[in-house]
Amino acid sequence: MDQTEQGKPAQFEAVRAKLFALAYRMLGSRAEAEDIVQDAWLKWHAADASELRSSVAWLTTVTTRLAIDRLRHLQMERATHSGGWLPDPWLDGLAPSAEDLALRAVQMSYGVMLLLERLKPEERAAFVLHEAFDCDYAEIAKILAKTPAHCRQIVHRAKTRLQREGVPAKRADPAAHARIVERLRAAMEAQDRLALVRLFCEVPSVVSDAPELVDAVASAEQVAATLAMRSNGDQTETVSMNGASAVALMRDGEVDTLLDISIGEDERIVALRIVTGALRLAPATRVFGRAAILRLLQPISSEAASVTMRGHLPVDIDA
Repeated sequence: MDQTEQGKPAQFEAVRAKLFALAYRMLGSRAEAEDIVQDAWLKWHAADASELRSSVAWLTTVTTRLAIDRLRHLQMERATHSGGWLPDPWLDGLAPSAEDLALRAVQMSYGVMLLLERLKPEERAAFVLHEAFDCDYAEIAKILAKTPAHCRQIVHRAKTRLQREGVPAKRADPAAHARIVERLRAAMEAQDRLALVRLFCEVPSVVSDAPELVDAVASAEQVAATLAMRSNGDQTETVSMNGASAVALMRDGEVDTLLDISIGEDERIVALRIVTGALRLAPATRVFGRAAILRLLQPISSEAASVTMRGHLPVDIDA
């Protein structure tokens, strides 16, 4: 094995987090993204390194094309999903991994991730590469085997369609968004239905992987009643989800529900995404649940610190 071949594992690991972030943005699934990155590694391992001019460009191209092929099959499956489909939420970890840090660098809101499902696979690839990874049209053209002018048209059409579907021309002010999320969390914790009603526009858009929740809401009053019932007995927490503030409902130290919102110009909630699926929430529990926090506190505890528990999470440390 020559020196070029010996360096291939290190070259792959150097861009692995970026490849994972790209595959996740393309597929909306952590498990599928992991499979795509593994497939990219197998192709990279088999490739002749001496013939590769740029490892990063080669791996980005392979990962994108693998994701496009996989997305074609996934979109057909998701179109017939009886329970409704939502992207896997991504919670920023208490102790960020390389993948967490890579995703923070290419933030794309959960609402946009959901609407990306409306795009064709090549449209989604061009949009993600241009908007999230700052690739120019010449780079995208090489990846998709098209002309730069054609790629420009694809991205323009994708932006137009997403805006028509509800993606705002510009992202809401993060401070305003975080303020409304905290008010939502506080109102749910207090079981204050009137405060909840006031937070929403008259007829908010509601999407969930639980059909019974969508069927139950059509007005601000119905949303308020549903959220109050859903949060009864749960601990409410504010978390960072896909780069923006969101509400997590915790029960017995595990994430039970995630709530992602979009706000309008008047700072009322115009769209609500409710994630309840146990498999989809399992990764969120691993990074934010009781066990994750206790693991994070373990070095402190090992130095004879005492941890006081209140409810489900540790809240007081007496070193």
